[in-house]
Amino acid sequence: MRNKAIKYIAIVLLGASFTACERVIDLDLPNGEALPYVDAWITDQPGVQTIKFLKATNYMNSNAAEVVSDAQITVTDVTAAKSYPFTYQNGAYNYDAGTTPIGVTGHSYKLSIAWNGEQFEATDKLNRPSIIDSLTSEFKEVDGDDKEGYYVKLYAHDPIGAPDFCWIRTYRNEELNHYVGEMLSADGSFGNGDDAISDGFAFIPPFRDGVTSGEKPYEKGDVVKVLLRSMSKPSYEFMQQVQQVLNNDGLFGKILTNVPANVFNLQSTSKTKIYGWFGTVAEISATKKVDQ
Repeated sequence: MRNKAIKYIAIVLLGASFTACERVIDLDLPNGEALPYVDAWITDQPGVQTIKFLKATNYMNSNAAEVVSDAQITVTDVTAAKSYPFTYQNGAYNYDAGTTPIGVTGHSYKLSIAWNGEQFEATDKLNRPSIIDSLTSEFKEVDGDDKEGYYVKLYAHDPIGAPDFCWIRTYRNEELNHYVGEMLSADGSFGNGDDAISDGFAFIPPFRDGVTSGEKPYEKGDVVKVLLRSMSKPSYEFMQQVQQVLNNDGLFGKILTNVPANVFNLQSTSKTKIYGWFGTVAEISATKKVDQ
């Protein structure tokens, strides 16, 4: 892909100082294969459930991903022996669950895809959500790098019992708050949930305080929503790897690789792969208007 420039910095240690050299190089990169992938998260909420089936574009390509529109996609509640056929419309595959959600806590689910004469499957289990106690807000003056504004805190705790994995998303005025990013917890803490040290306890301060950015705190009148999504351990580990790839930059960044998928081709001799992830989540949320 000629005329696509990349920059690299060569750092040379000379005595106690560093000298940076920069050079622009034109690379003739071959076009890679358009890899098919799914974005398929099923929730325990009523209404329309959506699955996206796309083909990835080249790294240097700014065009939108190509939509795969000729597949047959079904989600099956294995526990209840119920199937839900998804219909392609407007760039995605949808199923309107109405007032009765597809997702049920404790149930296992299977994604089935028929495409290009081949069959693909993925499975996941929908686990219980963590518990939100409250959202609070407090006005703070400038403090070092933290700017003046309203600081919201999340008070939540982990249910007692089996390891619980949680995906925390924060919204500001109905839009995802990109200043705080998305957080992942195991029993309200970090780690893999195997040690049970934090089982049943309150979420630790990095999650409590992590719904506010000191760079851009909230303003009076803002509506803050915090959404907790339960995850199975495989889904939690998948999201951890996604975050590692998204945050993989700087001088010591690792070579980019595809994050492992849980969609498998039932034809063992076939070389066709579908990347991406099928996951099931239970959602719980709290909303607060910043007014004091």
